[in-house]
Amino acid sequence: MPSDLAAFWQMAATDLPVIIVGGGRWGRTWASVVAAARGSGRGITIAARTDPDAVRAWAAERRELAGICIAATLGEAMESGARPVVAIVASRPRDHIRDVCEALQLGLDVLVEKPISVDAQGGQYLLEAAQETGRVLAIGTEFAYLPALHQLAGEIAKRRAGPLRLCLRWDDVAGEFRHGAVKARHAEVGLLSDLLPHAFSIFQAFAPRADWRIVDASEDRSRGRLEFADDAGGRYEFLCDVAARGRKRILKIERDAFNAMLDFGEAAPSIRIEGRRCAVDPQFAAMSSTLRLELGAFLAAVTHSIDTTFIISGMPVLLALQGQLERKIHA
Repeated sequence: MPSDLAAFWQMAATDLPVIIVGGGRWGRTWASVVAAARGSGRGITIAARTDPDAVRAWAAERRELAGICIAATLGEAMESGARPVVAIVASRPRDHIRDVCEALQLGLDVLVEKPISVDAQGGQYLLEAAQETGRVLAIGTEFAYLPALHQLAGEIAKRRAGPLRLCLRWDDVAGEFRHGAVKARHAEVGLLSDLLPHAFSIFQAFAPRADWRIVDASEDRSRGRLEFADDAGGRYEFLCDVAARGRKRILKIERDAFNAMLDFGEAAPSIRIEGRRCAVDPQFAAMSSTLRLELGAFLAAVTHSIDTTFIISGMPVLLALQGQLERKIHA
């Protein structure tokens, strides 16, 4: 993927008409990301069922969104301007089945925010719906496009082979203000089910062809632990705390006597290999938005301009892991 990141960055500027379903924090974030990539809000429509007037007021205060349209329904959004080609579903997880299915039936390719659905069964239903309509269905896993992550994965791939041992620490502050609003978890989704797509997509960068399974899982209201294993003897631990004192994103990697660390909790990620700081490749300096890279990868899949098989092929694996997680949690 590293060689494609620059192409994804450029692809995000493509002015394909897009509908963003949901006018909450993530819908507004996506509108800002798409507009920043294109240079304006033209060709962007937000379908905000809950309070479209509030979304209009929010958009009117932002010059960078000039030209954006706000509609009350997906059907109304389809008639608001140039006919949309793609949809970004950023509504509540409990509404994803309704919103994704409606978008697919309208002939749109869909990028859906994680989790794809409140459970694996719902996710499988959406995957089958996309296959039946012949449309692209991708899930949002923005940190899978972090350039520093792929730089480090490339360095480790050069080393002598051996079982990987990874630990990802993921901490958030309760009530954190981010992307213009207070972060809030949705009651219909468990803690680990919500974060599983992030954890898996990050680990998968280091073992892209492995067969995966969940070995152990536990969670309470604010903390969780997931342990994965792969078919080559690799072990992957994910630890999260959403009521921590500070935000933290730290990935530690071991392979035999080799060790490395990636800290991406701040705006500028840092890499350490065997205790020594390693500079992030200068070619990645301008790629400051993982969401823009994710958008570009999705549009590349839609237009078939780049081989993006990985964007689609990972979905069945993720849904299988979600099913395993549900069984572990409810055992």
